[in-house]
Amino acid sequence: MPVLADPVDHVALLRRSFEVDAVPDRAPCRIWSDGRHLLHVNGETVARGPVRSDPRLAHYDVVDLAPHLSEGTNVLAVTARHFGRSTSWWMPAPPSYSLGAGSVVVEALLGDIWLVSDDSWRAAAGAAWSPVPVPGDVACLPIEAFDARRHPHGWTRPTFDDGEWARATEIRPVHTGSTGDPHPPSEPFGILRPPVRVAFPDGVTHRARSTSTTTGPGAEPVDDPVQQVLADEATTAPGSADAMITSVAVDFGQIVAGTVELEIDGAAPGTTIDLAAAEHLDGDGRLAPLGQHAGLRYVCAGGGPERFESLELIGTRHLHASVRPPRGDGPAPEIDLAIHDRHRPRPAGTNFACSDPLLTRIHEVGLRTVDLCASDAYVDCPTREQRAWTGDSVVHQMVDLVANPDWSMAHWHPQLAATPRADGMLPMAAASDFTAQDRTIIPDWSLHWVRSVHNIFRYAGDRELVAELVPVVARTLRWFEPYLDDDGLLRDVSGWVLLDWASVYADGCSSTLNALWARALEDLAEMADWLGDGGTATWARGRRRGVVDGFELFWDDGRGLYVDHVLDDGPQRVAAQHGGATALAAGLVPADRIDRVVERLTDRSRLIRHSWVMDSVTVEGGSTGFAHLVNGYPEPTWDVEEQMVEAEPFFRYVLHDGLARSGRADLIADLCHDWSVFLDAGETTWPECWVGGTHCHGWSSTPTRDLIVHTLGITPAEPGYASVRVAPALGSLDWAKATVPTPHGTVTVEARADGSVEIDSPIPVVRA
Repeated sequence: MPVLADPVDHVALLRRSFEVDAVPDRAPCRIWSDGRHLLHVNGETVARGPVRSDPRLAHYDVVDLAPHLSEGTNVLAVTARHFGRSTSWWMPAPPSYSLGAGSVVVEALLGDIWLVSDDSWRAAAGAAWSPVPVPGDVACLPIEAFDARRHPHGWTRPTFDDGEWARATEIRPVHTGSTGDPHPPSEPFGILRPPVRVAFPDGVTHRARSTSTTTGPGAEPVDDPVQQVLADEATTAPGSADAMITSVAVDFGQIVAGTVELEIDGAAPGTTIDLAAAEHLDGDGRLAPLGQHAGLRYVCAGGGPERFESLELIGTRHLHASVRPPRGDGPAPEIDLAIHDRHRPRPAGTNFACSDPLLTRIHEVGLRTVDLCASDAYVDCPTREQRAWTGDSVVHQMVDLVANPDWSMAHWHPQLAATPRADGMLPMAAASDFTAQDRTIIPDWSLHWVRSVHNIFRYAGDRELVAELVPVVARTLRWFEPYLDDDGLLRDVSGWVLLDWASVYADGCSSTLNALWARALEDLAEMADWLGDGGTATWARGRRRGVVDGFELFWDDGRGLYVDHVLDDGPQRVAAQHGGATALAAGLVPADRIDRVVERLTDRSRLIRHSWVMDSVTVEGGSTGFAHLVNGYPEPTWDVEEQMVEAEPFFRYVLHDGLARSGRADLIADLCHDWSVFLDAGETTWPECWVGGTHCHGWSSTPTRDLIVHTLGITPAEPGYASVRVAPALGSLDWAKATVPTPHGTVTVEARADGSVEIDSPIPVVRA
């Protein structure tokens, strides 16, 4: 059943005229909104924001207005949207008596004059935007519907007459104990924090290629533009003249993500253009959304060329449009579609190349994949969800730390997710509808998050940030303690123990979950020692020793592997890569056993790819596999005695870490060749899984990190890169070279198969 649009999903227009006698060298401006905002100066959009965050940990944006000012009359204008209900990237605050239903804060310093958001501003409802009802099971991406006939065009320019607009309402906070002071901090939002980065910077504009334009009968009109396009594409019955539409299909040739730019010429007033986005097409060339519900509606003003840019970001490869003239007749307008990049920047200065062009290409594709999955936060994918999943993002972060001189997002990810529930467990997706609803938890995702904090410790050496996050790490790891048995192992852990989309069994006592917990405990102990917190370090090491002692339960000496799980009747026979890989990564495998474990994990003749969930997902969106998320996995259909389920692309980072810790980093370059299956299929970004899922998932980009960290062996030797460790393990490569960022400047390493290594480094080098 459709869910009615929330009536408090609305847009407001705010403007403030002011005089400038002399343009200052700088005019710093801070802005924050409870939802989405665009800041305009004299008709030019200069900022989009804010970054997603817990509403009580909100961050404002900063922009310099000076380059956009002129002598005389100027105008500062804000387009602000309050979503009303939680989305993939926004969650409402519990309202106070006067705050929590939409608000904007602006402060600008013009010379010696403060221009602030008070009742001197003029305000009008953004009547051109209207709420869109969307299906309740996909209502994570808010849809825009914009009627250009109702919009006060030119309202952001100084020449616009706002005489009939009302005064803006200056909100005076009212709550128990309040003083009515209109200045932040104000409950329920608290202190507004400094920016973590530019929220949605400008980028490249991608033009679409038209693939088809047809005219024919359309379906009955509905309010949701996405459903409208899908219904129009499915319509085969003859329609009346009033139902005749023009269908336009465009293809960007690759996944792109950003704001949609729509240019129209020759439209009659009232012509409706509905857009729907999807990564996939079915066999008939129609959109196959695969869970994606993204698009918009634009109603033309007519009378000349029109241009519209969406408030929200859309990721897609295909955009299909249904164009409805107001009376069902007349020529269709010309439309041009583009998407404007809005992801975080990746400045020049780093690189990687090697003697194998295929691996160089694999490295490059991983970079682009992470770029597209880094908007205001690291997101799982830019298309279907745009959620900042707590565990996925560790791979995005690790790629940025070795291949992007801008580490702002790498710092932001662990902070964004550090919002534990009352019991200490982290939400499975930060600052989102899932957080607001507290639908369920993924305990193991918090353990990957711990690794992201450890990465900040190792790479950035940011003592202040690590000290802020370590108590959250400790609380999160203590969440697991009630599930400990007398043997020191976790059993029957609650929530959704996902581990990986591969068919790895986790019920009962899981080898993978226990090893992930042990690795996180080791990370905590190391950070606590660095901070001088001996008590926390001692606790963490004690709990880790319990896992070390109990982990023998999973060992199958006859087959030389660690089984997936143990039930009441004892160890089960099924064994995926995950248990052994994570045991290696956590340092749980006895030294005299490592070679056997590595040999079994890397025996390609006995590895299979299998996912009870993803393998059954079709382009049309059907799947029988998702039932297993509720009912559990059925009995294995493969030969569990001989075959081992291979990790999906995400969990391969753990496998590669485990091999490197075991002294077998030389295997990793060859293992990264596995990603060639995607290139052979024509992919330009990395898909979610070996089979199924989205075409652009940042968590699949681990080779981009691994070829630098493990194959070239470039890592911090001390926290904050006080020195750099270089330990090449080229495997079959003749040579490899890279330039990587550090807080002290870039380090360049070129290594050759004959053992020669050239290093250019601003910091001391430790050779290994």
